Amino acid sequence: MPTSVLLPEGELRVARCDMLDKLIAVGDGNAALLYLYILRHGGAADDKTAARALHLSAEQYERAAFTINQLTAPAAPVKQEQPDAAPQYTGDELRRARVEDHKFSAVCETAEGVLGRTLTEAQLRCLLTAYDHLGLSAGAIIELLAYLKNEKGTVRLKDIREESYQWADMGVTSAQAAQQYLARRANEKPFSEAIYKALGTDPAQPAPKEQRVCRFALAHGFPPEAVALAAERSDKKQGRRSLDYLLGILRNWDKAGVHTVSEITALEPETREAVGQTTAQPTDSATLAAWEQDWAARVRSHRSKTEE
Repeated sequence: MPTSVLLPEGELRVARCDMLDKLIAVGDGNAALLYLYILRHGGAADDKTAARALHLSAEQYERAAFTINQLTAPAAPVKQEQPDAAPQYTGDELRRARVEDHKFSAVCETAEGVLGRTLTEAQLRCLLTAYDHLGLSAGAIIELLAYLKNEKGTVRLKDIREESYQWADMGVTSAQAAQQYLARRANEKPFSEAIYKALGTDPAQPAPKEQRVCRFALAHGFPPEAVALAAERSDKKQGRRSLDYLLGILRNWDKAGVHTVSEITALEPETREAVGQTTAQPTDSATLAAWEQDWAARVRSHRSKTEE
């Protein structure tokens, strides 16, 4: 019985109960072991040292680290708008900023041209927040407004607010940085649209997880066809579309150094059926990578607990 176990005296480490509850719920022993190692050593050791000390293979370690990252990630993005952190400008402050600051006045005139009407107090407050609080220059905001007009046609207050916070987070605060960012985004647009279509989503309105998959694919050189192959494999193995699982597939391929469909099918013959190359044999646990077996075990455990 657990209550009969006596803990020896010695140096103490404190663990968060909510994290322990999550580890117990997922039933991932390697992740729990890695969490204990991190709790004991902090950031003193690198990945290879930790994997060696825990007797984990590279795949087992990556899967354990992925599980811990998922458990510690915030449930939803909260940094985009940050309404509480922004100053609460009064009507007098808004009017004075527009009249006395000629650069901000130019921003307001551009915004009225984009929106097609006189600015409301809420719109003026949003622009001043971007300019005064987030630190975007007048030139950067004008570039942002022009970009939104070209992309969306009809620009909403929500669009300006979300895009200005994203630009501030990325450090795109000057006109030059904005132009460079928009040029890079324009070059990537055909590829990102093709990736979103491979994911079965609307390129104009991708969800945060879909954006994450797209950024990873672009950064690591995965063509849309490879993303589509990962999506089909995710659907087949999970019985539904799991973007976390799909991203795990891409990470595994990237680690193996394969990115194109031909490279992937050469490494994993069982994927050829998805691209019409040959008839694949029925999939069983022996054909799964180690991290996929761990994932499948976790899914089965979760479903059994849900059905009880």
